[in-house]
Amino acid sequence: MKQIIYIHLIAFFFALSIQKTKAQDFIVTDEARTIACDITNITSDTIFFNMIVNNKSVKTFLNLSQVRDYHIFHLDKIKESLDTNTFYYIKLDDGTSLLGKIKSIEKNKIIFDDNYLNKITVKGEIIKSFRKENPNAYYYITLANGNEISGDLIERRKNEIDIKTESLGKVTLATKDIKKIKEIEKNKIIEGVYWFPNPNATRYFFAPTAISLKKGEGYYQNAYIIGNSINYGISDNISFGGIVILPVAVLITPKIGFPISEKLHIGAGAILGLLPDPTLAGIGYGLITYGTIENNITIGGGYGFFDEEYTEWPIITVNGMLRVSRRIAFVSENWIIPLYDRDYNYNYTSYTKTNYYEAFISYGLRIMKEKITFDLALINSGDIFEVLPIGIPYIDFVYKF
Repeated sequence: MKQIIYIHLIAFFFALSIQKTKAQDFIVTDEARTIACDITNITSDTIFFNMIVNNKSVKTFLNLSQVRDYHIFHLDKIKESLDTNTFYYIKLDDGTSLLGKIKSIEKNKIIFDDNYLNKITVKGEIIKSFRKENPNAYYYITLANGNEISGDLIERRKNEIDIKTESLGKVTLATKDIKKIKEIEKNKIIEGVYWFPNPNATRYFFAPTAISLKKGEGYYQNAYIIGNSINYGISDNISFGGIVILPVAVLITPKIGFPISEKLHIGAGAILGLLPDPTLAGIGYGLITYGTIENNITIGGGYGFFDEEYTEWPIITVNGMLRVSRRIAFVSENWIIPLYDRDYNYNYTSYTKTNYYEAFISYGLRIMKEKITFDLALINSGDIFEVLPIGIPYIDFVYKF
């Protein structure tokens, strides 16, 4: 039974991820056959591409003499939005970021006037993403000398940028003096200080929120040195990960989540794995989160199994997060676990089973940087309180990538 649960859950999440992965480019052959694909390189006589065959990615190629036409998705989108007076941000497959103006577009490349590299040719097949600069952008800028400044974009030129600040009015900054520039929401500047977004909004200490990782986002978490986990956003709604607790357990953690409104999210997922002996164990759960990535509360519930035993009553979680400063948030994670007692008769031939709940509560601080968080907390319950009233210390570290 447990094996069937495993197979169906994994297949479900895998199928969802496949549905989200669609080829964007396409080739039309001389025989009028259209091939949906990912074009990877174009030479003077050959076009190389990846295509899906039987749910597997296959690398192949065609001679250009066999090709009637081809379209590179990002080039087509750039053509639709082309404004030669506007600055574009372009990201390439190898992670290179470009900023400048598009001078012209050809069949499979663009001529680009980059702010730092000057005039360059960029192949269309290596463009990963692009966006126009927002004319109403609000920028947070770190200068080479360490100073920070923020303001509304007035005008950008190749070697400098004009912004309007609250205290200094119009300021002109040379591009060479800018170490880092980031478009942010204006309300993220609080009392003159930039409050970067919570880098660990999809999880409390261990339990998840219904808020999802974005596609391409991920994080690594370490708890108590021996607990290591990693999760990655397959799409904006689906993530997949695993947990290794040395040397006793290996688990997988698929999750799906959707926003219902600006402040309401729903989600579902599973924690499935092997414990010593080996023993199969797992939890299937549902979640609802109300709030923002900074301040929220989540109620969750689900049923679990351990070896041949299944929980007759649901496991319940009630968790919350409150950001109180640029670098500090309060976090509380609370599990209400169904347990039972067996009262045997005097000769142990029969017993009476009594179900009950026990609460495990935790409370602590989250210390944040832009991509890193540290959690310092205490875990308590009725039994723990009798031995250690303040609770058991908990510590973890999370790095977002």
